Amino acid sequence: MGHIVEMPLPRLGETMEEGRIALLIKKPGEKFRRGETILEVESDKTTVEVPALQDGILVEWLVSLEDMVPVESAIARIEIQGAAVAEVKKPGAVKIAKEVSARRAHLLQATDLAGSRPRASTAARASARKSGIDLSGIVGSGRGGRIQRADLTQTKTPARATYHVETPHGQIFVREWPSQGVAKGSVILIHGLFADSKSFVTLGRKLAGKGFRTLAIDLPGHGETQSKATTIPEIVAVIAATLPEGKLHIIGHSLGAVIATKLADHAASLTLLSPGGTGEEINGEFLSAMLGGEADQAHTYLGEKIPAEVIAELKSHLVLNGSQLKTIVDGISSGNRQTDSILSLLAALRIPVTAVYMRDDAVIPAHHAMNLPPNVSVRFLAGASHLPHWRDPDFIVGLFTATP
Repeated sequence: MGHIVEMPLPRLGETMEEGRIALLIKKPGEKFRRGETILEVESDKTTVEVPALQDGILVEWLVSLEDMVPVESAIARIEIQGAAVAEVKKPGAVKIAKEVSARRAHLLQATDLAGSRPRASTAARASARKSGIDLSGIVGSGRGGRIQRADLTQTKTPARATYHVETPHGQIFVREWPSQGVAKGSVILIHGLFADSKSFVTLGRKLAGKGFRTLAIDLPGHGETQSKATTIPEIVAVIAATLPEGKLHIIGHSLGAVIATKLADHAASLTLLSPGGTGEEINGEFLSAMLGGEADQAHTYLGEKIPAEVIAELKSHLVLNGSQLKTIVDGISSGNRQTDSILSLLAALRIPVTAVYMRDDAVIPAHHAMNLPPNVSVRFLAGASHLPHWRDPDFIVGLFTATP
């Protein structure tokens, strides 16, 4: 028999003071292992998976879905063996969390009455968030058209699945968000250097909510993928072997945009975010810092607040996959110069292609857009981010869903 302690909400970013409970994965009475994800929290424009810091059993949740919870507040009671590695630092934090949630509930009600978002019960809104359902397309059966949880039964499907796909080139990790409502096709999301499929959690959910079956993969050398591919042709081949049949809408970020373009035979459309391969310059200091395991320094070039949990996980991946990542980087760049261009490939395409640049991107300059052929539509977002899908995911979804 272990002893019971309270688990606090960790600080997931340098400026984070509170976070919204997005998904409670474990149920009371269920066991969990160290490193296993037990809940998801929304903070700093992204959704972060919160892992257990040690083995244990969930006794009870002290928070509910949609609660806004202050950092270091008690969110759960857990049973553990040995000394606790997490302690609540703020007495009475549960009371504070409930007060925050009450204030938020009042604001939600006022916003609903103003008509700027779908009117829905708290239970329906929490269930929709857990399942990735877009409430804007649902007709409510409650008083005044308010959406009830029962109204979600016709559209509710599992929020996310994760699995590995075996290919002749090694095992590839896939994260999937099933489409909600009327199916509109399939989307594949391809991340950039040093990231993984988790970087697309918000975008994936939003696309699924618009009716698109959405898949995100971990590239070789990244995340949970086991493939040892290191050259661009090898990586393209292994991703091609992972794709489902039929034409897909492909969204690629940074290095992922290079991979996406070279998979254009499988594409119904391409959306390229801060794309590599459209000019020569690249921030060599960013690449060197990452390859040197200095994620704390490197992430400052990304122009976004990266949660501490993500930085810690990134450091671990850099150590584990450092040699493979260095080979990949050496194959596409030399110092501050990119050595792989996709411009001629883009010029030959006869499918819709849109490129999105951040105007003050410190990793890949926005002026590379001037090199693009005339068949590529270009959009610019203000800011110094290298992650447009983090900075404004709704803008990306709007662009993509407007593509014929």
